[in-house]
Amino acid sequence: MLFKTLCLLLCLALFDIQVNGFKHYVAYKRKIKFFSAWQQCRLYNGHLASIETPEENAQVARAIKAVGDITDDWYIGGTDIGFEGRFVWIGLNKIASYLNFNPGEPNNNKNEDCLIMKGSKAGEKWSDVSCEYEAEGFVCAFIL
Repeated sequence: MLFKTLCLLLCLALFDIQVNGFKHYVAYKRKIKFFSAWQQCRLYNGHLASIETPEENAQVARAIKAVGDITDDWYIGGTDIGFEGRFVWIGLNKIASYLNFNPGEPNNNKNEDCLIMKGSKAGEKWSDVSCEYEAEGFVCAFIL
């Protein structure tokens, strides 16, 4: 009976990870545009970082700090292409319910539809930029 209970608990835990998606983040430092970053993450069997909680935001910031300067611009996987002001995580096809924008953002200045993370005195916050903007790097998420 104990064995069956342990198996059931393990199965439920694995199911929870599959459904809720435990994510591992890796940052890559190279000048890149949004859709090229998106393609690179797909080639690595991941997706451009989706951030659904403050804890995940902190994990992405740590991944960036491991390879570069957090005060530079780093692509994450949010976009509002198709419905201005309503951001979705491109890798999950899911509406972004957790948002962490810098003050005054998003501002859609000159048709900005893609998201970057950038650190400042206010913390690790997001801004919208043109998808053609060349950021310092990008962050991929891998669901384990």
